[in-house]
Amino acid sequence: MEAFLFIITITLACFLQGVVGFGFALVATPLALIYLEKETVVSSMLVISVVLNGFLTKKIKKPVNFKQVIPLFLASLVGMPVGIWILKAIPINLMKVLVGSLAIISTVILYFGKFRLPPKNFLTAIAGFASGFLQTSTSMSGPPVVLLLAGQKLPKKEFRKTLVSFFFLMGIVSISLFFVSQIITLERVSFGLISIPFVFLAGFLGDKVATRVPQKVFRFLALGVVSLSGLYSIFSGLM
Repeated sequence: MEAFLFIITITLACFLQGVVGFGFALVATPLALIYLEKETVVSSMLVISVVLNGFLTKKIKKPVNFKQVIPLFLASLVGMPVGIWILKAIPINLMKVLVGSLAIISTVILYFGKFRLPPKNFLTAIAGFASGFLQTSTSMSGPPVVLLLAGQKLPKKEFRKTLVSFFFLMGIVSISLFFVSQIITLERVSFGLISIPFVFLAGFLGDKVATRVPQKVFRFLALGVVSLSGLYSIFSGLM
């Protein structure tokens, strides 16, 4: 039953990602935490992330801007061990509240945020560290780096290529750290492995729908789904 629910959750999240270009982990993680243990959710999400971002890295025909990716990646290496410690230390109910709160805060910022950030090294370091920390503790590593790159007003293809390249590298290291820390087991990653075909199917369908329906409508709906999943995660964590 849990596997079926996880596939449904991942399919919904990937469909929204295909339509609006963001929101995969923001939707999937809060919902999956309702019926799975936190280690299983994060482990499976990491597997899906590596496969999906590896695929997108090849698909997006744009050279990787290593001057942007490498500093972010190096900073994330510092945050990942801290995230693993948090994942092991905090109880599941607190995890649900934290993840739900992060989803809602990210939604508000993505909806209302219109800002410009200078390409400063310390901002890159902060975003990279926060992303690494969130990657291994919640699997929701996107918001810090998305906000950093969005604030720098990068061209669309460079923005997407930088994101997926960074997430792909970080995902490989995260899985290695999970093995060393004995968090990953075959049972825990099996949820992610069986969901991979649905990841590609939902992403493909979402991309097709995106060309036929006004983007603003789906963006509003996606942000609404993220907010509702975050609120439900908080509610279930407080019960």
